[in-house]
Amino acid sequence: MPVELPYRFDTSPVVKVILRGVVALLLLVLVPGMVYSLFVSHSHAAAVQLLLVGLIATYFGRIFLRNLDGSHGTITADAVVVEPGTLYGVRLHGPAGRFPLQDFRAVKVERVPPPAWVEGGRHERVSLVGTDGTPDILIARTSEDAGRALGRDLAAALGLPCQEERVPY
Repeated sequence: MPVELPYRFDTSPVVKVILRGVVALLLLVLVPGMVYSLFVSHSHAAAVQLLLVGLIATYFGRIFLRNLDGSHGTITADAVVVEPGTLYGVRLHGPAGRFPLQDFRAVKVERVPPPAWVEGGRHERVSLVGTDGTPDILIARTSEDAGRALGRDLAAALGLPCQEERVPY
């Protein structure tokens, strides 16, 4: 099915699920566990261990927040409008703004094979590749070759070349 403009995209749900998991771990498991350890079981060692686990979870949550792109927006025939995703008032990593279509040089489909130790198939990331000064914009995360079709159709609709490449997990 060909892509019709305006095309709306949202790459923030995956990032939000990961970060909600970190917040849930901290607020629903670790904090109550620390309170229980201190005031009910009077185990300071358990409270310190839970604090260390909380610090490690916070550290990894910050890494995810800084490195996983999560944005949504609209692609029209003349521009790409990108709004950053937010979670609990915190801005997710990713570009934001209005970018003229002529500032993009291609649609890129990154084909990612699954790790050998995990069940599942390959997945793809579809991005608009910006020229100098314009960021690359992640448009979709797909699986089972849906990204290849989306990339080709989006490239045809925008009059841009489509690049496919295999990248490591």
